[in-house]
Amino acid sequence: MSTFGNITQDPVLNPVVTVANSENRIDAPNVNQLAQEAIELAAELLESANQEQNAAERAQGAQMARMMDDPEGKAMTMALSDQAFRSHNSKRVANQLKFILETYGVPKYMSWWERLALKYGVATAQFVPQLVIPLIIAKLRQETNQVILPGEETPLKNYISKRSKTNTRLNLNQLGEAVLGEAEAAKRFTAYLELLRRPDVEYVSVKISSIFSQINLAAYDYSLEQIKERLRELYTVAQTNSFVKADGTTAPKFVNLDMEEYRDLSLTMDAFMQVLSEEAFVNHKAGIVLQAYLPDSYNAQQVLTEWSMQRVEQGGQGIKIRIVKGANLAMEQVEASLMHWEQAPYYTKSDVDANYKRMLLFAMKPDHAKAVQIGVASHNLFDIAFALKLREHYQVNDYVELEMLEGMANHQARVVQDVADGLLLYAPIVKHQDFHSAIAYLVRRLDENTAEENFLHDLFGLEVNSPAWEKQKGLFLEAVGKIDSVAKVPNRKQDRSNENVEFTVVEDFKTVSDTDFSLPANRAWLDSIVAKWKDFKPEEVPLQIAGDFLQSDRKAQGYDPSRTEAPAYSYNLATRTQIDKAVATAKATQANWAGTSVDQRKQLLIQCATQLENNRADLIGAAILDGAKAIPQADVEVSEAIDFANY
Repeated sequence: MSTFGNITQDPVLNPVVTVANSENRIDAPNVNQLAQEAIELAAELLESANQEQNAAERAQGAQMARMMDDPEGKAMTMALSDQAFRSHNSKRVANQLKFILETYGVPKYMSWWERLALKYGVATAQFVPQLVIPLIIAKLRQETNQVILPGEETPLKNYISKRSKTNTRLNLNQLGEAVLGEAEAAKRFTAYLELLRRPDVEYVSVKISSIFSQINLAAYDYSLEQIKERLRELYTVAQTNSFVKADGTTAPKFVNLDMEEYRDLSLTMDAFMQVLSEEAFVNHKAGIVLQAYLPDSYNAQQVLTEWSMQRVEQGGQGIKIRIVKGANLAMEQVEASLMHWEQAPYYTKSDVDANYKRMLLFAMKPDHAKAVQIGVASHNLFDIAFALKLREHYQVNDYVELEMLEGMANHQARVVQDVADGLLLYAPIVKHQDFHSAIAYLVRRLDENTAEENFLHDLFGLEVNSPAWEKQKGLFLEAVGKIDSVAKVPNRKQDRSNENVEFTVVEDFKTVSDTDFSLPANRAWLDSIVAKWKDFKPEEVPLQIAGDFLQSDRKAQGYDPSRTEAPAYSYNLATRTQIDKAVATAKATQANWAGTSVDQRKQLLIQCATQLENNRADLIGAAILDGAKAIPQADVEVSEAIDFANY
């Protein structure tokens, strides 16, 4: 179970819901009427954005629109971004470029001169890769510098200054590869601290996996304490440094906790709430992200809101929740498939959009908004308009902020900034030597933003009343109609403490699921295993021969390899006579076993698998005690034994 401040709470399975009934002085809106008003406002925003678009943006938009109609070109671009530039070896990069071009061909959506340059550039790179590849990478960096900003001092300073002059606020996100070791985590942590100490930086996004590399949900409390220790330092630096605005006034620094994998939801919330509940930080404001593509997020939002309302009532600062759709769908789907778990996110885009709107409706009730500022992160003009209308209805303009991605449809961002009276841009930054680390971000954004149902898929060249407009309007209204019915309970419901499995012979073999330690119920089950086996003193382990349990005159002692100061148990060693009896028993039963049918053998193996599964907890405990196995390893080995029997 998780502990949030003074609330002992399971953030997913037993959410606090009392805030949903808090008194508000303004009646709830008519959602269908609000949706129609939002459609009208979205049309106005689109028409204004199209008029606002400059020539360069129009050309870029036209190219993106062509890419949507060129599936092979899109696949080639993604392969190019994902595969070609990860290596620092120019010859290796040149070879990969050649392979990709031969596999996919030159994208049709490119202009004629771009196709020509790509074709001959790749050909030339085969002979002089050390000369050509740096030029190609420099061109890629130039093409993406509106989406991924240079992290070097001079260009970053110039960029921040430029945005400051337009009164555009920035949320800087330090990009990098997945952190695999504590040395890399320390490097990333230092980069965050350096950003926070800059007087021209106001807002920084942080991922818990980038400040602590050894997150292990089977060691939940340890992982939590390590993350909390680092958060304390981040918040302290944020408290002791001020952001200097263009007019010379100052504002507090802001640290926002990004949400990543599903497994990080409880851990991120616990760390966030527990540190901010400490006396040193009760008056410090910070933020956290919730992903609407998780059914769990709506309940998590209620937990955070209840906690923040109590915090404010006690004289503390409120918090901020940034509501996003979600950005790790492909990874979540792959993990679920490999582990035979339910997919954590919703299965349809319509459900995601419905949950997003439900979270906005909950967030903007005045009593909630005053304790929890909301960041509405979206490029979907219908959702933006819906949020603006909802904000206006509840009169909570001061507590609701619109957020968009830097470099993504900038003409639209300018119009939204004017209408919303402010805008926060999520701006990824990376230094030149780490540019390869930004490739994963590029690929993910390209994949997300060009998915068929995504608003940005149709945005480029979009016109009011066009077929694409009508499609997106229909998707918006479909989601509005599902606000009250979309699921709010987790897709994953595995509970090891409440399982009684009985396997049967089936035609199609499937492996069993390993334990999902992201679920609170399974972590509680795990705690019970550790508590039982930590001081468990098994009776003397007997021999078993011919169905009888036997003792012998020869004894030995077993030790917990992690605690060798005293024996953990004792066991019997077979004498020569007992060994002879075991061999004779096996020989005597050989004929009976040979006469056992295949179906009978199957049933015996299936019974064995059933016993293994239903004794998973004690098998893990014994592996810990006897072999000092890490719990996730022991769990996997039990699964392998079950699979072997079932197979």
